[in-house]
Order: sequence, then structure tokens, then C-alpha cells
Amino acid sequence: MILIDAINHIKDAKSVIVVSHIAPDGDAIGTVTGMYKVLKKMGKEVDVFIDDEIPEMYYFVPNVEKISRPFYKEADVVLIFDCADEERLGSTKELLKTSAVTINIDHHISNTLYAKLNYVDTNAAATAEIAYQIVKLLGVEFDEEIATSFYTAILTDSGGFMYESTTSITHQIAGDLINNGAKFKEIGDKVFNTLKFNKAKLLGRALNSLTLYKDGRVAYMEILKKDFQETNTNLSHIENIITYARNIEGVEVAVLLVEKEGEIKISLRSKEKIDVNKIANIFDGGGHVRAAGCSIKGNIGEAKEKILQAIFKELEG
Repeated sequence: MILIDAINHIKDAKSVIVVSHIAPDGDAIGTVTGMYKVLKKMGKEVDVFIDDEIPEMYYFVPNVEKISRPFYKEADVVLIFDCADEERLGSTKELLKTSAVTINIDHHISNTLYAKLNYVDTNAAATAEIAYQIVKLLGVEFDEEIATSFYTAILTDSGGFMYESTTSITHQIAGDLINNGAKFKEIGDKVFNTLKFNKAKLLGRALNSLTLYKDGRVAYMEILKKDFQETNTNLSHIENIITYARNIEGVEVAVLLVEKEGEIKISLRSKEKIDVNKIANIFDGGGHVRAAGCSIKGNIGEAKEKILQAIFKELEG
């Protein structure tokens, strides 16, 4: 069994590198910081790499300061969490070429199984659910820091336990994490009820671009490079902004376009009927049935036309 093989490699390792994807979200950050503490409790030499900036909203997560940009490093095991394909690792993907045992732990349906060992559970609401099971199998005792990290991961990736990926197992794990010290109200306030002024200004720019199509079934928003400059924000501030479009009554698909240098980053969300992972796959992206993303080369006008046409086609199908 792959998971048991992964557990044995972790137990045998003296040094472990823990990594996750670029543009890290709560699941990525919570999982890698929680696993950092677990592995330190096991007496391992541990490094945590993410090839991107950490969003300010997650600065409260225990051991977040242990995350650094990748550098050349040898290790016995490389644990990769919440990353569907190697390109999403950024420069960290170079670790796949080392002699380390690479272990890919994920819950994305679009995972390309790129590591030496691959364990993907698409029924998990968050990768942290799988990490929780790994900790149980390792026999490591949970403490407040691990519980806080994992709870943050599960809370964010389940949309506050409101996405349809949430199961009774999700709630059982969350309950156990609370029993082990996760302060659910404080974490919830940090994640959902705290908004910095500059992000509020950026949100205003996105909402000002809000447009409905197809009798209100498609909600479109965009953020331009000048919006980041004029609000003193960056890509790390866009998390959860698409939710405002998704939550509009009657909307089935929400799309947020973010202008970057030479390409457009696209986030997709749906409610009940449309598989946005399928749409993202058209543009070499991926994710989940109800939440996915991709990038399109070119300007924002061209990207808007391409992604909207793909969405309209899926709606009409």
C-alpha cells in the first residue's frame, strides 16, 4: 500500500524536505507547517520550501517563519503536499531530480502523479485531512501548533466547511484538532473576518469590474497590474476575492482574471452543475470540480474572450 510505504520512508529518513505549490493557500501553508512540527518531534532534520511569497493573512500560523525559498539541498525524503503537478512547484521541482524519495500527497483530481510515490485522495476536503491520517499512522502526538496548522488548512480549503467536498470525516478531524488545542474562533476570525485596508481597496477594484453574463449565470471579475500598484498590494492578496462573485444569487460559474507580466492568471469557481476542472484543463490548468485555475498567455482582453467562450460552451452543453 502506497501510504504505508510513504510512512516507512518517513520513519527511516534522517532528513526531510517539505514543500508545496506556488501561490500558496491555507491548505498548503497549514499542511507544511503542521508537518514541520510533526517531523521535528520525530527528531528529523527538516526544511520547508515554497517558491513564492506567503500571504500576510497566514502569518499567524505556527512555524510559518520556517518556510523559505528553495535552495539546493539533499535529503532522504521530499514530501510534496497539495500540488497537482510539478510545474506548480516552481523552482522546487528541481528536488524531483535528486536521489531523495519523493512522495506526492494530494487531493486534486487533476494530479499528474509525478513523484516516485503518489498518494492522491480526491475525497479529502483538504490535503491536511490526509496529513492528519499520516500523523496518526506515524504515532506522533498532536499539540496546539500542529492542530492550529491543520485546522487552518481544512477550514480554508473546505470554504468554512461549506463546500460540497466537506464530509463527516472532515468534521470529525476538525473536532479532534479542536480537542488538541486549535482555537477555532480565533482561526476563523483571522481567515474570514480580518481584512487589511489595502486588500479592501483591491477588492473594490475587483468588484467594480464585476459583470454578469448568460442571464446572470456567469460572474466575471478582473484585477489589473495597475490595481496592485495603486492599492499597494500583490498576488498574495487575491485569495477569497472570487468568492464574492461566486456567492451572487443565480451565479453558477465565477471567474477572476488577474493580469501578470506576459500572462493572465485565472481562478474558476462553480456551485452545483459545472465542472470547472474540465474548463481549466483546456488551458493546461486543473484543480477540483468546483474550484480550479489556469493561466493564459497574452493580454487580458484575449484571455477574457477565451475563458468566457469555454465557460459558455460548458454551460450550453
